[in-house]
Amino acid sequence: MSTNQTMKMSKLANNPKPAIAFTAVTYLLLGFLERLPGTYIPALAYFFALGILALYLMPKVIGLPKGRKSFQEYCRDIRLIPLTPLGRNIVIGITLAILTLSGILLSSLLTGHFVLDWSTIPGLRWIKGLTRGIWEEVFFRGIILVLFMRMYPQRKSLVLSSLLFAVIHLKSFALDLHMVVDLISIFFMGLLFAYVVLKTGSLLPAIIFHYFHDIFVNLVQNTPGADQVVSEGLLYIFLWVALVIGGLFTRYIVEHWSAGGSKVMVTQA
Repeated sequence: MSTNQTMKMSKLANNPKPAIAFTAVTYLLLGFLERLPGTYIPALAYFFALGILALYLMPKVIGLPKGRKSFQEYCRDIRLIPLTPLGRNIVIGITLAILTLSGILLSSLLTGHFVLDWSTIPGLRWIKGLTRGIWEEVFFRGIILVLFMRMYPQRKSLVLSSLLFAVIHLKSFALDLHMVVDLISIFFMGLLFAYVVLKTGSLLPAIIFHYFHDIFVNLVQNTPGADQVVSEGLLYIFLWVALVIGGLFTRYIVEHWSAGGSKVMVTQA
């Protein structure tokens, strides 16, 4: 390795396992910004703090996931670019969100207790949705997935990154059946997010999918008065079926929609 290459590689970049832990823990710690007093300011502070970390500190200072690089090289490493074929990626992202939300809505309607309440998506949720939709994809399907793929084969990396994604959503270490099933569901969501990124060679469809799913999920699963076991059982069944259909849909669209130059990235993924 040349001296120039050595200078570009940070110590952390040379050690993927500590780099993964550092990235996940830093992401979690910044989450305390959302808990500060206030309504919109803490949410915006969290959004911009993650943006500075992801778009400046990671490529320029910390040197993850593959060493210190130009912004463009970094974006290619984590699949933030290319965005093309733009139409295909937008269609995939929106369709997957419609699939998962429709599955949840159908499960809610079957309980007989669904209530359409637009107050479940207040203005603040749109800001928090941007944080989850953009930055969770950049950190977990971008930086962390690339770090895993530097150590393991693609399938194992996909599973491990999705498992980590589920674990960071733990709200308590006092696990019960509800929380275990919820974590399994988040794991499956993470698998589809990662699959979409690897299959398309772009973070864009996963960002769109993640954003719209998070914005409207409370709206379509609003079932006050329903039996919790029944409502949750239906929700997970229909959601998991929707995730499988989403994976098959993504595969079909990618294989039948000319991707031009991005086909190279899909092959290399």
